[in-house]
Amino acid sequence: MKDPLRTLAICLALGLLQMLGLCAWLWQAGAQAPPWLSLASLALLVSTALLCAMGAWRLHRLLLWRRRRSPRPSREVQAERRRIAADLHDGVGGLLVHAMALLDPRETRQRQTQELLEQALLDLRLMVDAMDAMEDALPVRLARLRHRLQPVLDRRGMRICWSVADPHAAAGLRGVPDLPDLPRGQPSQQLLAIAQEAVSNALQHARATTLWLVLEPVDRSDAASPGRDARRALHWELRVEDDGCGLPPDPGPDPGPAQGATPPGLQGMGLAGMHRRAHAIGAVLDILPRAGGGTVVRVRW
Repeated sequence: MKDPLRTLAICLALGLLQMLGLCAWLWQAGAQAPPWLSLASLALLVSTALLCAMGAWRLHRLLLWRRRRSPRPSREVQAERRRIAADLHDGVGGLLVHAMALLDPRETRQRQTQELLEQALLDLRLMVDAMDAMEDALPVRLARLRHRLQPVLDRRGMRICWSVADPHAAAGLRGVPDLPDLPRGQPSQQLLAIAQEAVSNALQHARATTLWLVLEPVDRSDAASPGRDARRALHWELRVEDDGCGLPPDPGPDPGPAQGATPPGLQGMGLAGMHRRAHAIGAVLDILPRAGGGTVVRVRW
């Protein structure tokens, strides 16, 4: 889109200069020039003015089309998303809450059903939050995740250890290096989805008592060198850890984000989608056993 806009703008500028030159010539030498030359110059002036008018209209249309191609949704799209989010929250969310209230947690099967409904309600609320705030930075999205997650953890007797670094909050502090910016928009949503899937797996499969969610800058010592900018020597790491039962036996090697595959023994837990999301934003996803028992889901970018 940049080349057509630039070419059209240059043509309009040249056309305007030609019109100014013809007007100046007609004003100065039009009376002494032959009639046929004056008429030809006047016709050229009129045709150039028409072409400039058509070019200006075309430039206006291109600018409008370029604005619509912006990744930021229009006001109409944002309003429609808010309406759908409200309908989902009030309609489907209310039904899930009502269904949970009808179950008796003292019975094993009903308690399991209640936990599934509770997980579905959590996913629904996080999806509604994502629809209503598409341009939020990652720390804001993670804070919203914790707000939604805390009641679920309280009901299950679990605790969460939270450590999220915010480059804007640390900016200007003495002794704290400038941190690289955190992603917004779609990359931020992909990272949140990875964290959400890791938390969901811990709630459903790990039988854990404690969760750790950490977002911190890590020194890229292998890429750093003397004289290199300290800001570029840092990258971000997002970790979700639990102290549960750990990985299934013989998980096999991590295929890496490029293949988007899931290690053997980990199928059916949404990990293939986590690998695809990490690969889509150029991040590296590792799923590792945690020292002392449990699992670590780590994303670096």
